[in-house]
Amino acid sequence: MADAVLADVDRPVIAVGFSMGAIVAAELARRVPDCVAALGLVAFNASADLPERAAMRPRQQHAVRDGRLEAIVADELKPNYLAQANRSDPALLDIVMQMARSVGPEAFIAQSEALRLRDDLRPALGALAMPAMLACGSEDRLCPPEWHRRWASMIGANARFAEIPAAGHLVPLEQPHALADALLGWLTEETLCQTAF
Repeated sequence: MADAVLADVDRPVIAVGFSMGAIVAAELARRVPDCVAALGLVAFNASADLPERAAMRPRQQHAVRDGRLEAIVADELKPNYLAQANRSDPALLDIVMQMARSVGPEAFIAQSEALRLRDDLRPALGALAMPAMLACGSEDRLCPPEWHRRWASMIGANARFAEIPAAGHLVPLEQPHALADALLGWLTEETLCQTAF
């Protein structure tokens, strides 16, 4: 996935990614730091797949191959992805299901396998010299705030951390304005806004 992004990059970019996209953005920064002017990591996990998550992925992939994508999303993903107050929001739940349908079974399986096999990026964090913003929801159960604080401290003085209240893992859907404010505030602080917008 990082290779696919690199194929389209011909100058330094501000790489901002959410969840798996954050892993790809961090991998991009690790591989070609000169191509990344700044790094935004939202709902990020720098470590390799946790053993318990790696163990469940083949079962989920098998269920999706058998036509049970919606059941996996409804029963296993949505309860863990949203803040408590958002778990019964029908409009938000519908968006999550529509996203799963639009991605489809093949992409779900490919993404699940990529997550299972990904590298541990923690050893590379200290070498990232570009400005970095790490942001997550205060109720993110998949990639909790304490992880983001740890990753930010590993990156060092160039890293900032923002905890977005009343959001779980899907912070861009749950609190889009608060997340946008945090990212724009960081870009302004780093005097990168004129580059980004």
